[in-house]
Amino acid sequence: MKLLYYITSHGYGHALRSSVIAAHVPKEYELVFRTTVPQEFFKRELTRPFSYRPAAFDCGCIQPHENAIDVPKTLSTYREIADANRALLDKEASWCTRNGVDVIVSDIVPFAFDVARRAGLPSMAATNFTWHTIYEEYAEAHPDFADRLAEMRDQYARADVLCEMYPSNAMNYFRSRVRVGPVGRVGADIRNRLHSEYGIPRDKKIGLIYTGNFGMAGVVWKQIEKFEKWFFLSLYPLHGEPKNYRLVSTRDLRYQDCIASADVMITKLGYGACAECFINGLPIIYLPRTGFAEYSVLEAAVGRWGHGYPLSKDDFCSLNWFGALEAVENTGKPFPEKSDGGAACAAEIVKLAEARMQ
Repeated sequence: MKLLYYITSHGYGHALRSSVIAAHVPKEYELVFRTTVPQEFFKRELTRPFSYRPAAFDCGCIQPHENAIDVPKTLSTYREIADANRALLDKEASWCTRNGVDVIVSDIVPFAFDVARRAGLPSMAATNFTWHTIYEEYAEAHPDFADRLAEMRDQYARADVLCEMYPSNAMNYFRSRVRVGPVGRVGADIRNRLHSEYGIPRDKKIGLIYTGNFGMAGVVWKQIEKFEKWFFLSLYPLHGEPKNYRLVSTRDLRYQDCIASADVMITKLGYGACAECFINGLPIIYLPRTGFAEYSVLEAAVGRWGHGYPLSKDDFCSLNWFGALEAVENTGKPFPEKSDGGAACAAEIVKLAEARMQ
């Protein structure tokens, strides 16, 4: 059996959860990733063999920095890509036929479902939102994009099934769906190792700061020293070398183990952060996110969960974190939520592939 997995080239979050799903697919399935997410990412996240064919068939959102979106450029870029995809459809479908592909999965490339239909293959969407979800809001101010939006909706509607990851947007254009729990990595408790290897005093609480490309060059990170009860770890350098901070690397540590071992994550509110905080029982202090239709759904889920603490961007950048950190201290960590989301998605992939053989 051969599985062809199309993954959007917008960030690493989609590739991360796709890797979680792929890890549950039976080893006898040959796995091919079609994306421009670097091959090294999958080598780090997966222990199983896979093939890699780099290509981009969508563009996600064009962002000058993490918390801002260039809507006109996003829509014009997608239009160009969609035009190019039409010319590539026969070639892409022929490759599937020649190479014995049995099933196609997409997170969340619309073009993948055109390929599946042209090649006569079953297809599955695995996601909590689609680019139609995001672009629909943008198109209200850009009516000339209505034709592409309608085309995108039709493409998603061609999927045989949607594996709808919690928490999700409505996506009512899918013909069939299977609801699954959060999809993310389960970490191991390595708190003792963090204390010993990074010189973290045993009486300090541990916070993970994930800044990404937030456009926060002016933040005076040295001032996190004022949070005397806390010690912070980050994948990104924090200028000023505060005494209560250490830079960590995924070459040395699995980030999901850091999540399972810390007392809070401080980050943007994206699907990956939500899912992995739910699964590993980690409170989250988060920034608002504009221009993403999934944000309200994620925030509502975090609200129901009861361990999310919002900060305005001004409060984040001015390091006005005292209230949020105190709330985390007082409330404590939630129990990890058990989720078989990745395994459930993999089971649906197997079901589609086996049905084709009957």
